[in-house]
Amino acid sequence: MTSKKRILFVNDEMEMGGVARVLNTLMANLPQDKYEIDCLVLHKTGALLSEIPSNVRVISGTDFFQTVDQPMKELLKKKDIKLILSKARLLFYMKTGLIKNKITKERKELDKIPYDIEMAAKEGFCTIFTAFGKSKKKINWILTDYSVNNYSKRHMNLVKESLKYIDLNIADSIQAIDAYKHVFSIDHGISIHNLMDVDRIEKDKSCNKVNVSNKINIVSVARFHPQKAIDRLIIAHKYVIDKGIDHNLYLVGGGELEEKLKALVSDLNLKTVHFLGYMTNPYGLINECDLFVLPSLYEGFATVVNESLIAGTPVLSTKVSGIDEQIINPSLGWIVENNQEALNEGLYNALNDYETLQTMKKEIQDYHYPNEKILSEFIEVF
Repeated sequence: MTSKKRILFVNDEMEMGGVARVLNTLMANLPQDKYEIDCLVLHKTGALLSEIPSNVRVISGTDFFQTVDQPMKELLKKKDIKLILSKARLLFYMKTGLIKNKITKERKELDKIPYDIEMAAKEGFCTIFTAFGKSKKKINWILTDYSVNNYSKRHMNLVKESLKYIDLNIADSIQAIDAYKHVFSIDHGISIHNLMDVDRIEKDKSCNKVNVSNKINIVSVARFHPQKAIDRLIIAHKYVIDKGIDHNLYLVGGGELEEKLKALVSDLNLKTVHFLGYMTNPYGLINECDLFVLPSLYEGFATVVNESLIAGTPVLSTKVSGIDEQIINPSLGWIVENNQEALNEGLYNALNDYETLQTMKKEIQDYHYPNEKILSEFIEVF
């Protein structure tokens, strides 16, 4: 009888968002008869901790990592001296290169477990943590487009050194892996799309309907972070309103820019923008709306695009990494250039031809996401 492989997934936190969601989906889909799974959360926090599959053992990082996911700028705003000092110490270790020895020390107990595979579930610090451990095979998971935004620009030498110990880099789109290879001068990388929790989406879209207006309704789900450019969507919404197409915009999410976005809505005197806060399962709302809009500045592979298609709603997206691999034909939606003017016109054109929009929505009910193929690709590399 073949023994199970032991896998360790490493993430910095489990806050509501795409990274934690796709990690949970992957862990839930890996066959339990083949894998024994642990998940190390360096800073054990986040709403999606509760959604980690029950068969997965959750491990907390040591106190040294309590600020790993918290920007110094935010800590300074909070004036928490203890956390500021903790973050300063972490940054000192990274800048000096001492972090390599520190990680070895902090994961001493962890390295007593003979993991067959260790996967950094988010590129960046998790990559460094994984690189300097003792697991037999080390995998780095890349979930953003480094040609647009290099999260590691302040620690390039450290990350490049870490990547020498990584056996395989996996990105969620072709563009994302090509960008990562170029930025870090590596060649060992492949692309595998993210798994989707299709059953959950199908169930939620049918069972959890959300009342919307009897007008045209559009929706977006995102962290309110500069990357997601929700302000551009609000401005495009205003542009289309002014052009005479009455419609409602529903925004699901929250984050650091929430107050600024609400102030923008107020400044534009809009009564048709609805902030709904975080929703664990927004798929009933997405299904009820006529169009999903992704206005992001950059992505790796925006899982919410496929979630919308599975939920039965066409998508209008700016041109970001992975989108050409998601909206693969005109019946699924529109891709516009990544600027305000193109988003304005794209939204106007989509809503101005309401009959076509409704035809697309009917056709999308037959959309199939290839989860089986994607899962087999992950199992093959594991």
